Formats: sequence, C-alpha cells, structure tokens
Amino acid sequence: MNYNSVKTSFEKGGVTFRIIIACATLILIGGAIFFMLRNYQQKQQVYHRKAISISEYGLLEALQKIGDQPSWTEGIDKTPYEDGWYEVETSQFLSADTIFMVIKSKGYSKSVSGTKECVLRLDLSGGDSTWIRHSMH
Repeated sequence: MNYNSVKTSFEKGGVTFRIIIACATLILIGGAIFFMLRNYQQKQQVYHRKAISISEYGLLEALQKIGDQPSWTEGIDKTPYEDGWYEVETSQFLSADTIFMVIKSKGYSKSVSGTKECVLRLDLSGGDSTWIRHSMH
C-alpha cells in the first residue's frame, strides 16, 4: 500500500474544516466589533447627556447673574463642573424698541459637547428693566 494513495480523514475534510474555522473566526471578529461599537455608542450617549446637563447648569448660572444684575453681559469663561466644563457667551442686538440678548452655554464632557441657548428680550418703550424669556432651545 502506497502512503500517498491513502488519504487520512483530515486530508479528506481539510478544505471543509478550514472553511468552517474561517467562518467561525469571522463571526467572532464581527461579534467583537459589534459589541465594541455598541459600547462606544452607549458611552457617547452618556457623555452627550452629561454635556447637555453641564450646559444647562452654565445657562442657569448666567440667568442667575442677569437676575442679580440686569446689565450683566460679560459671559462666563471656561469653568470646571462635575466631569467636564462649561462656558457662556452673550450677545445683544436691537430691534425697534426691544433689546434681545442671546445667551449661549456650551457644556463639555470628555470629547463631547452640548449647547443650550436662551433668548431674552427687554422692551425699552415701556421703561421696563426686566428681561423676559423670548425663547429657549
């Protein structure tokens, strides 16, 4: 009996076995990538919610300053808060007899940012000195 003419069971199923191993490996790699991406997405959602929360806190700080001192327009420089930081910018513009103030608060958590914006108005025709919320988003 010639050794080359006798095929072992491994040689008979060699191609099939290799295909099965390759498919199983690809499925494992695909599953690992899926779970890593899902975990990354969940973390980013948490960071985004936290960034929005931080920006809301910055907006509330700015509104508190305006409540205490209606002429305040300085904004707030980068301020640490919880696991991130926020900054607030203000801008004003005049339309007829009304001053509008835009307060834009940006919150950051890790590499994710969130923004909240509030527009206040002050009617000059009535001699009023109280800012009234016009819109918020």
